[in-house]
Amino acid sequence: MKDIAVDFGAQKIDISVPEDAVVVEFQDPPVHPDPIALIERAIAKPYGAPSLQSLVRPGMTVAIGHDDPTKPPPPWQRILGVLVDNLLKWGVAKEDIVFISANGNHKKWTDDELRNFLGDEIFDTFHPSGQITNHDCLDPAQLKDLGQTPGGAIVDHNRRFLEADLMIYVGQVVAHSWGGYTGTGAAIGMASTRSIASHHNHRVVNHPKTTTGDHRAMYFRQLKAEINAHIEQQTGKRIFYINWIGGTGGTINNVFAGYSPEVEEPAWAAADAFSIIDVPQADVLVLGLPAAFAYGSANNPLIAAIGMGYPPRVWLGDHVLREGGVIIGLNPSTGKYDEATYASTREVIDLYDTVSEIAELSQYQSTIAENPEYLEQYRNAHAYHPIHPFWLMYSCDYMLNRASQVILAGTENPGMFRRLGITPARDFEHAWQRATRVVGPDPVTVVAPTYWSRRPFKFNVVDRST
Repeated sequence: MKDIAVDFGAQKIDISVPEDAVVVEFQDPPVHPDPIALIERAIAKPYGAPSLQSLVRPGMTVAIGHDDPTKPPPPWQRILGVLVDNLLKWGVAKEDIVFISANGNHKKWTDDELRNFLGDEIFDTFHPSGQITNHDCLDPAQLKDLGQTPGGAIVDHNRRFLEADLMIYVGQVVAHSWGGYTGTGAAIGMASTRSIASHHNHRVVNHPKTTTGDHRAMYFRQLKAEINAHIEQQTGKRIFYINWIGGTGGTINNVFAGYSPEVEEPAWAAADAFSIIDVPQADVLVLGLPAAFAYGSANNPLIAAIGMGYPPRVWLGDHVLREGGVIIGLNPSTGKYDEATYASTREVIDLYDTVSEIAELSQYQSTIAENPEYLEQYRNAHAYHPIHPFWLMYSCDYMLNRASQVILAGTENPGMFRRLGITPARDFEHAWQRATRVVGPDPVTVVAPTYWSRRPFKFNVVDRST
């Protein structure tokens, strides 16, 4: 056996795994020595688009959408700073620029959170005049219905973004459990709840071509591409994307700008160079879970659950977890979370007690999504939209059906996780004993000790015998 240090809430703990266990961790790519020059070059020579300068004219309105503050701030602060300097230099009036945080069904961020994300200079320049805004996925006055895509996705998006003379979106490309890679963020982050429900539903999330890391074949990504194309067709304008790729904490390796889909292939190729790690197909997949990731604290049981549910969906070649394998997560999740921020989570978990399959939760979507108390908390108290826990539950269905057992080692709230179909264990040794009773005494083991605290990556499943 060998000892491996893994994430366990706010600390690390050592666990003992077989000597031949494969330990995989994200390795940071080189940090670009001059990110400002990199950004300038990207917007001067974009993919599939004229230079950004040639698209700008004095007197035009510019809407800058950006990924929301669930991400590390440094890249956005640098990219947005360069954008603002250039737009002003090229003749756009300060009062004609608006920033829109692409929250999707996430919460509306506080002023302090937006300041931390955007930086003092941009916040102090644009916030007093109301030019820094949260996307609202509910307010009809702030949304514009553009119909449906051929695949049935509803395109009901942020009016201020769609009606600007120039639409710019600043995002990132990183491995993700639904799209293979993130990117084309305007399709989701700027959408209404009605729109998001048309492509975040159980059928799409658990479609066989969504539960894979192959971004080129992804069903969910296909719908995103349809939405982007439909927006451009209906508005007669194209969205100018600026996407960064990089490492832990927001270090920048490269920046790509241009129109979608033209900008995607070069960004994907660059991300592939450091986002794909070879592994054997695992009998046991072990995942360290830090104190907070994705949508917040892992004390929220649904966030802890997706900490185990997302990674096994991001595979290439073959499923990273064999049929009937075991997933072991490590986290001391207490189940005591901020219920003001995650207002509907407890009720959605309670509803899961009443159904036989996660898919059956769909019958309650509208009831929860239209609950006046929850909606008031979303509108005015910085709570996640009440429908959001459904997307997390649906994301766990693949894991719970693929694995014979999903075990959370170290939780302080075992009863809560039993309710979610997750087996609690006192510690890793106890979890390992349970796992080997299921898969046998000499399992092929893959350990991802820092999957969330470094950066998500893709498991490329290869034949261990070759």
